Amino acid sequence: MDTIMQRERLAGIFDQVVRDIIQREAGIVLHSSDTDLEGELCTVYTTFDKGYHTSLSLCAEKSMFIRLTRRMMEKEDVSSREVELFAKEFFNVLCGHIATQLYQITKVPARFHVPAFCQGRYMPEDRMSHIVLTYSSDENESAQLVHHALSASGGELLGQK
Repeated sequence: MDTIMQRERLAGIFDQVVRDIIQREAGIVLHSSDTDLEGELCTVYTTFDKGYHTSLSLCAEKSMFIRLTRRMMEKEDVSSREVELFAKEFFNVLCGHIATQLYQITKVPARFHVPAFCQGRYMPEDRMSHIVLTYSSDENESAQLVHHALSASGGELLGQK
């Protein structure tokens, strides 16, 4: 396959993996949405630096990350530190599945950094939003998965080098 992947196909991979993994790991059902993210937001993000020169981030209402942590830990009372740790672990699993899907199509191995967590939205300075998938959860929490690319090149570039 070419080193250039169409935006539509890439968005489909991201969408399938996000929905499948969040439902499997936390029992949270996501639906496509046009809803703006509001309230207290948190973001987990990472950079792919081998195979692809791109970044991914998942920004969601803090309540969704709390629910994710509660379900993964199987307990009600969770600390802010646990929410951060479980959000990063969840995102690590998510990115691993995305890397696997991309490898099956492109045969280009991808490596990514350990995910980071921040309060609010994260937007890398040296990248632009390439794909933005917005979701609403089964409890009306909002989330966005954003693919940040170095170059838009007509909207078709994944960021491979």
